[in-house]
Amino acid sequence: MDAIPEVGVAMVDGKDWESESAGQGDPELQRRLCPALDDARADTAASPEKHPLVEPARCPGVVVVPVDAKHQHQHQQEDMQRTPPQPPPPLPPGKAFSQRRQLLACAAVMSIFLIGGVCIAHSSSLLPALAAPDSDLHIELEEGAWIASSLVLAVPLGSMLGLVLNDALGRLTLIKSTVLPQVLGWVLIATARSLAQIVAARFILGSSLGMANSITLLYVSEVADKNIRGGLAATGTALASLGILLCYTMGAVLDWRTHAWANCALPALPLLLLYTLAEESPVWLKDRGRHEAQARASTFFYNDPTKVLSAAKSPAGGAGAQKKAKALGARTWRTLFCEPRGYKPLALVQAIFIVQQLVGIYITIYYAVPLFLATGCTLDAYTASILVGVVRLVGCTAVSGVMARLGRRPLMLASSAGQAAAMATSGWATMRILDGGDVSSYWVVGGVLAYIAFGCLGWQVLPWTMMAELFPHEVRSLAQPINSGLAHVYMFAMLQLYPTLKKALGGAAGVQFLFAAASVLSAAFVWVWLPETRGRSLHEIEEYFEHNACFLTERRRMRDQRRLERHRDDDDAGAAAVPLQAKEAV
Repeated sequence: MDAIPEVGVAMVDGKDWESESAGQGDPELQRRLCPALDDARADTAASPEKHPLVEPARCPGVVVVPVDAKHQHQHQQEDMQRTPPQPPPPLPPGKAFSQRRQLLACAAVMSIFLIGGVCIAHSSSLLPALAAPDSDLHIELEEGAWIASSLVLAVPLGSMLGLVLNDALGRLTLIKSTVLPQVLGWVLIATARSLAQIVAARFILGSSLGMANSITLLYVSEVADKNIRGGLAATGTALASLGILLCYTMGAVLDWRTHAWANCALPALPLLLLYTLAEESPVWLKDRGRHEAQARASTFFYNDPTKVLSAAKSPAGGAGAQKKAKALGARTWRTLFCEPRGYKPLALVQAIFIVQQLVGIYITIYYAVPLFLATGCTLDAYTASILVGVVRLVGCTAVSGVMARLGRRPLMLASSAGQAAAMATSGWATMRILDGGDVSSYWVVGGVLAYIAFGCLGWQVLPWTMMAELFPHEVRSLAQPINSGLAHVYMFAMLQLYPTLKKALGGAAGVQFLFAAASVLSAAFVWVWLPETRGRSLHEIEEYFEHNACFLTERRRMRDQRRLERHRDDDDAGAAAVPLQAKEAV
């Protein structure tokens, strides 16, 4: 149906004239029909209400028939019933929705850290269960050190294996494949008949854990936009802490074999999330020449089939490119081991990880239940270990917000001071309890919990963060596996030494006092050697290592520079005052 006009048809002398347009080709006829038409046209712009179609009385013989509004609305309703409105096309998802997909995919990949936390804390409940007199597989605590430390020793080996396999299998496929050795390791522990079988199972679990961790971080860097990567790093720490808490809780209520069988089902959760929420890395797909799959993955993550965050450039040019790559690799090694901006942060990071082990951070995780049993406190050791897991979960989750507001040095100094006071208090209470004194066990447990909380503030988390901040970009890919591998070697040595230290120092109290003294020395180490990286660019950090041996030398150099500037300003002011004095004398 045609659209209904605003006004009706005028009837003049039996002829139809469509409103004002009648006789447009004959001006004389228009003036005969409506003598006032010319005047009306002249003032229409100023007064639209004086238009002849609005005021038909000024146009004799012309009858304007207004359209009935009700009739017009009825016709419009009939049109809508005949042609029902079509729904608007769906809008493409925006950037926020695409980042939500990135977050979900990366969270699914990082859910493997939950299994890592379970693997780390499992020795805490396994060792006392095996050392119990009624255990069907009895071992001594000294032998159990291999159960705790074998996992750590296997992690760097798994990381290197993962870096070799990830280019061939793909990031996502390799992460999914780590579920199989996880299940195999737990089955071996559940059916163990000897110490060697448990150690082998823990070695398999550690290799799988190292392989998954290295590729998980690589996947996140290739998929997530840079403005959401920081939150994802905190997510990984929180999931690992959640896994530790889950393991402590299961160890408190389940037999050690039942606990291992239950752990066989845990990898099903990450596997389900990976299949439902994640896609393969577009960087890897593009590098392998799988352009259709890369377009689908990029559309899934960014709503843009051409977007890839960063891609490895494949060498082109044959022998010349290979020679160039070799030269680049040689220059990377030379920068790391021969230039101050390379070997100074490398030595500093190794010292940080050694101090981290001396303050006992990981002893309280791998040996939580045996440590509380050795203190003689009346509170159930398994309940106390669950409290440790809760404090660690809250502390490691909250520290990411604190790191954004405070520098590394204040956090590390506060962590050292708090750890020293808390562990000294716990050691004093342990010594009194073991000597038969009337001291509440809550002093022992409260001191250890405070020690864990202060550790989360600095020494638990920040060494791993600063490992990436201190190195130049061109050597970071080489420095990262070296730092991580050596850090796990130090951890292995400390876990092996714990039973020997406990015996040599006269029990749990001696170990606690050792950790308190090491925390005091760690504060001195931070004050002298640790630079501040918050708010500094990579170039400024490189300049720091080029010109300084430690943080105190930088402070002295900056103080001397300010003093020199003040003297220069004073000299300039004096030189400007001499002509003025001469003028006044004249």
